[in-house]
Amino acid sequence: MDERMLHPNLEAVLQTVNGLSKMLGRRYEVILHDLSHMESSIVAIEGDVTQRKIGGPATNYLIHLLKKYGDEAPDSINYRSVLPDGRILRSSTMFIRDDEHHIIGSLCVNQDLTDYIVASKMMQDLCAFHENTSEDSEPQEMFLHDINEVVESMVRSELETVQKPVAYMQKEDKLEVVESLENKGIFDVKGAVEYVAERLGVTNFTVYNYLKEVRSLKR
Repeated sequence: MDERMLHPNLEAVLQTVNGLSKMLGRRYEVILHDLSHMESSIVAIEGDVTQRKIGGPATNYLIHLLKKYGDEAPDSINYRSVLPDGRILRSSTMFIRDDEHHIIGSLCVNQDLTDYIVASKMMQDLCAFHENTSEDSEPQEMFLHDINEVVESMVRSELETVQKPVAYMQKEDKLEVVESLENKGIFDVKGAVEYVAERLGVTNFTVYNYLKEVRSLKR
């Protein structure tokens, strides 16, 4: 458990983390986030499904939900996540609020479904008359150990969608990258502007100008 001072509502939930983990079993992981510290939001964790530790950062998915919805962010229950090693999880994110309805933290549960899915596919193959390869599109949550890794992964993913080297990007391309990253909440993370500027080959001042332009269009 993290030794920082927690909001009383987080303290109340903290008392349930260990018991929930014991009840659910070894294929589950229970995590409590203090979202006042995005770069080190994990204050309690039981289980090692994602192999993260206390002091680890919020995920890109959490950052995105808070950026998109603010204090009205809905709980997200039983969504599909994939770990870097290919393991498939069923995840849930439940927000914790203070007495004024402001989001202060989240309780997250991750279940490793990989073995069940492998067994299920084996049974389907044995019983199938035809193949069905369709899959529902689900959010891809990144479980990383450092907030800088979260930022780097989000920027790398965005640059890949442009499908051209940074050296060949025009202002419109870079503006589109900044707009997409802004919508995903990356610039709420300390140091993100500097990192994005470095990756785009522009100055910090240029990125701030891009942000100003993007935000003015939303008004």
